Parts: sequence; structure tokens; C-alpha cells
Amino acid sequence: MKHTKKNLEMKVYGRHACLKLFEKRPQDIIRAYVTQEGIFDFRPLIRHCVDHKLAYHVVEKDELDALTRATHHEGIALVVKTKPLPTLKEMLETEGRSLIIALEEVENPHNLGAIMRSCAHYGVTGILYEAKVPVALTASAYRTSEGGAESVPALHLANWNEVLDSARTKGYRTFATSSHKGTSLFQTQFPEKTILFLGAEGVGLSDRLTKAMNALVSIPGTGNVESLNVSNATAAVLTEWYRQGL
Repeated sequence: MKHTKKNLEMKVYGRHACLKLFEKRPQDIIRAYVTQEGIFDFRPLIRHCVDHKLAYHVVEKDELDALTRATHHEGIALVVKTKPLPTLKEMLETEGRSLIIALEEVENPHNLGAIMRSCAHYGVTGILYEAKVPVALTASAYRTSEGGAESVPALHLANWNEVLDSARTKGYRTFATSSHKGTSLFQTQFPEKTILFLGAEGVGLSDRLTKAMNALVSIPGTGNVESLNVSNATAAVLTEWYRQGL
């Protein structure tokens, strides 16, 4: 991802999100904000700021509420450099077993954050998503990912044409979840290179993308509800995909 003035830096808040970022790339921290109660919990991070002459501020909870525009920041917020992302070509050239999650119009940062958390847990290669704005770079998505955003790159796309064309060239097969048709998840064998498409809440995957898939997958259940939330559906499929690789 090319850096512009708009995405040179971002805010991250939440205990696990901030600590994972500190673990993975401490050199990208620009400044830190902690509450008085959080000083003890985040001593190594504050020591890093002191040692590297980075600004850190001890603030009241209401100040941190205003800074993060949230109340569940858990006493810490960071301003950091935005992490460079791999290109689509680089993601598709991952060696060995690979799963890429592709999300059409999934714009809720909490859903995307939950998906990033599950993807990090199960070792997914990366996420591709189409949305009006780069939701994965929002503080709320990072917070919900509980640190998962640091392990799973999420690329914001304008359209799916290049993805579908490149996927075939690189040996990927495309699957999509479906509420009403398709092979049962437990009867589906995922190939070494897989891209799993999921659609937005309510409308699901568009007809254009559905028709372009190699196969459709249904998630067995009681039928007491029409479908799962997109983040829950992702986790369900990832559990089976991971099991098949053991």
C-alpha cells in the first residue's frame, strides 16, 4: 500500500491491540496516551517511549474517551505509523497451504475486526475487502481484532476483476458461503490454495460474484435462524479449514 498524507499514521486503542503492536513493531509507535490507572500495566511500553524520546501522555479517562471517541479503550491509546501492506500479487504468491478471505461490502468495523481476530487465530494468509472506506485501518476494527490485525494483512480493493483473474492464474479455487444452497461445509474438501468469499449482512454475496465461484458452501445448523453473522460464518468455516490441515 502506498502511503499518502491520509494514511501515514493511525490511532490504535485497547489493551491487546496496543500490546500486540508494541510486540510486533515498536519502532512504529509515534506517541502514547495512558490513564493513571494504566501506567503500571503498560510500564514496558512507557519505558520504550522514554528510552526512545517518544512523547507519552498520562491523561484522565474522559480525555482518553474524547481522543479515541470510545469508552472501551482499556486505558491506552497509541498513534502509530500505518503498517505497509503486501500487494495482491505478493499475497497470492504465498507458498504452501493458503487461505484468503474475500469480503464484499463488509463495512462494519466490528465485523471486520472480529474476522481479523479469527483469521489470526487460524493462520489465514490475508483478507481482501471491498468497501467505501478502508475500514481495516480504523481504531475500532483494530480494537475488536484484539491484536489480530497485526498478524493478518487486510487489503482494501476497488473491484474484484483483478482478484478473480489473478486467482485462477496462481492456482486458487474460489468458494463462497451460501445460506440456502451449496455443499455442506463438512463435506467440502478445501484445496491447497483457497479464496473464501463472504457477503455483507442481509444481502449476502452479489449474484455476479456468486456465479464466478468454483463452489458454494453451506454451514449446517438447526435452521432456527436464517443465517449467521458474517464474522461468525467466517469463524465456522475457518475451524473446518484449519482441521483439514492438521
